[in-house]
Amino acid sequence: MTSILQSSKTQSFCLTTMLFIPFIWFGLNFIKPITPSINIDKSISLNQIIQIAAKPAPIPQPLDKLEPITPPAEPIIKKPRHKPKPKDKIKPIPKLEPTKISKPLDKPTEVAATSKPEKMQSFNISNATKDPILAAIKSAIDKEHRYPRMAKKLRQQGEVLVKFIWTKDMELKGVKIIKPSPHKILNEAALATIMAASKNFPKNDKTIEIQIPLVYKIS
Repeated sequence: MTSILQSSKTQSFCLTTMLFIPFIWFGLNFIKPITPSINIDKSISLNQIIQIAAKPAPIPQPLDKLEPITPPAEPIIKKPRHKPKPKDKIKPIPKLEPTKISKPLDKPTEVAATSKPEKMQSFNISNATKDPILAAIKSAIDKEHRYPRMAKKLRQQGEVLVKFIWTKDMELKGVKIIKPSPHKILNEAALATIMAASKNFPKNDKTIEIQIPLVYKIS
């Protein structure tokens, strides 16, 4: 029995050695060429390092001397010189000649007679009149004569005597109140009545002055 076991161990040993021999041979052949390549690379790198260290450092060349930069010269601006103004020459004073006295005229000159201003006629139109110009002026005033609403509400009454001038050029001038009423509304209404009625006044050959009373009475 022991002999059989020994024989089986020997057989297994032989088999394992036969199997591992090719691997060992392959491993030895594969490792051998790698080692010299590594040594060559190391020798090359060391040679390169020695050559680089043996090279002398470049000698720095001296720099050229820098010339000083001079700033550009500013242009000189000539200031205009003010010429002195020429002094005014003193004019000689002319000699005064004695004035000759003219002889008096033998005959005095006749002064043109100034025309006297025409007297303006004044009329008081208080009642009906036969004069056609005055009648037309009164009718024009009566048409524009209106009682103010505010004065009527306040029961204000009174009489306003108004005077004005009607020129021959159909212009109304000098409208004023001679005798006012105690109420301001009535006085203003009387002046407005004359101003509005003057648009219908007739033309007259002469300038006339007219006085007319305007009565405001609540009936």
